[in-house]
Amino acid sequence: MAKALLPLPLCWSRRSDLLPYAWGGPLATGQLRAKPEHFQVTELLEVDFSAAGEFDWVYVEKNGLSTPEAAELLQQFSVAKDISYSGLKDKDAVTRQWFSLHMLGQASADWQNFNHSGLRVLDSQRHQRKLRRGTHRYNQFTLVLSGVSADELSERVQCVAEQGFPNYFGEQRFGHGGNNLDQARRWLSGGRKVSRFKRGLWLSVLRSHLFNCVLAERVQQANWNQPLPGDLFCLGDGNSVFQEADDELAAARVNAGEIHPSGPLPGSVGRIWVESAALELEREVLATEQDTIAALAARRVDAARRPLRVIPKALTITGVAEGCQLEFSLPKGCFATALVRELIDY
Repeated sequence: MAKALLPLPLCWSRRSDLLPYAWGGPLATGQLRAKPEHFQVTELLEVDFSAAGEFDWVYVEKNGLSTPEAAELLQQFSVAKDISYSGLKDKDAVTRQWFSLHMLGQASADWQNFNHSGLRVLDSQRHQRKLRRGTHRYNQFTLVLSGVSADELSERVQCVAEQGFPNYFGEQRFGHGGNNLDQARRWLSGGRKVSRFKRGLWLSVLRSHLFNCVLAERVQQANWNQPLPGDLFCLGDGNSVFQEADDELAAARVNAGEIHPSGPLPGSVGRIWVESAALELEREVLATEQDTIAALAARRVDAARRPLRVIPKALTITGVAEGCQLEFSLPKGCFATALVRELIDY
């Protein structure tokens, strides 16, 4: 097997343009998020509400607020003991998602009178169950790319629609200039106590970084969308991880977009192991990160796998006054910016 070609620092996602591209690099320079309305995300979540129970569920649209900030505003208004949500949504965007609030036998809050400039309640329901993290499966995106035409990007968009793009964790995960990664490394080496939220964030940042390093090498070797001997595979949503004993069948299913090769989210030793050439590649790429991997395992973070490739659903491009508009949906945990970087330099 060829030796790893990318030094680890180039995979740090401090600058997403340092990660290798799958389809030849950006075709043009444009602007993403010229205004929050140009980046819209809608959480796709189907719930059969019971109309009774101890939980208020509220469907909101937020603009310029993080998900935790929105949660704090909702909780203060309702005086609920506990609030939960399925996933984090971008702050500098217009996003729509559900929250659940534990009302402890109290009547529903008067959500029609909730008023905040950056947060609107679109719907409210009563339900018997709490909304748990990761409940939704997909997010719907509507993005406007300013200063670039649909004609410039149409062929590349068709390629991505049919063959997918590398499932990198986007730069949002790592903070401005990779600051979250720096803080995570200092915390891991120093062991100081932090809040539960920061602990979860920094563990996620470290695992995301390691995954990006492996994916970057496979993109560099042009096998991110092809099976290697010993690979483990995922379905599109990443919820199922399995081996495929028949190499020809595995290749056919990968080429058809039914399954995807996977990369590591390191953690405690479990049943999730690649073998052969896939194992050799991952060991080689992560050879200098063994202390980090051991620290993750010591903190009882469960090892997992993530698809190396994602194929967007219903990807379309149309011309608009400011430039062009993309519409598509992605499985939860996938980054729209990882798709956009294959189209334009923003």
